[in-house]
Amino acid sequence: MGAYSYTTLTVDPDGTTAVHVTLRPDEQISLLCLRDRGRAQLGISHARADVTITPTNPTAPTAQDVRVAHQLAELFARYAAEVERLHVLNGASAPGASAESAA
Repeated sequence: MGAYSYTTLTVDPDGTTAVHVTLRPDEQISLLCLRDRGRAQLGISHARADVTITPTNPTAPTAQDVRVAHQLAELFARYAAEVERLHVLNGASAPGASAESAA
């Protein structure tokens, strides 16, 4: 299965809506972290799906915003470790190597 991204919008009979964004990126992903303009902002774009993460006030984050940022960082680190583990488990000889090149 190749790289792609999509967005799904659901509306329940009571009018409650939900938005789901799935990103399965390749080298075309765009990642942006603004930190030199006096604000905190993380942007992820792929295949016309865009996600922006900011504190409640990007120029004056709260203590809760700091906790959320640390939680995101921890989860991204765990995600990277799991992707790497599965990559190696499926035949890659080293992190960063493709399963095809290991065969």
